[in-house]
Amino acid sequence: MAVLACTYGVIRQGSVWYPVNLLAATVYGESLRLATLSLREFHLTSFLIAIGIHLVTSLLVGLLYGAMLPMFPRRPIVLGGLVAPVLWTGLIHSVLALINPLLNQQIDWIWFIASQIGFGIAAGVVVLRHSTIRIKQRIPLALRSGIEAPGYVSHRASGDKE
Repeated sequence: MAVLACTYGVIRQGSVWYPVNLLAATVYGESLRLATLSLREFHLTSFLIAIGIHLVTSLLVGLLYGAMLPMFPRRPIVLGGLVAPVLWTGLIHSVLALINPLLNQQIDWIWFIASQIGFGIAAGVVVLRHSTIRIKQRIPLALRSGIEAPGYVSHRASGDKE
């Protein structure tokens, strides 16, 4: 996603730092007006803020993706490359105008969606490359979490013979 965003910065804005500074500008609020003149230049503070925002956002998106994956286990690229990006892009687009209208005006939503889809496809490919892990979804929560649960243990599991 960062590679696509920086590619957008170079192609459309003439600077790799534009998307980095724009992401960091989310914490600046209305002072973005002052930052718009220098969005194409490197700023260490903006760079560090953008890294933090990107890290937290990537972790949260990964968590969302992991929570949604059991619903579509056979199609992780469709989930990651289409369903999830549409959901979180729609959410961001609907609330950003309320949170920071000036920032909302600066975002090129086509490139934003393309970056999200690129991130999702990469996540889907990572999931496909890993082996399947058997999980115990049908076992009660008490047993899955390692709590002793009298009455749930079958005779075979306890070692008794019938």
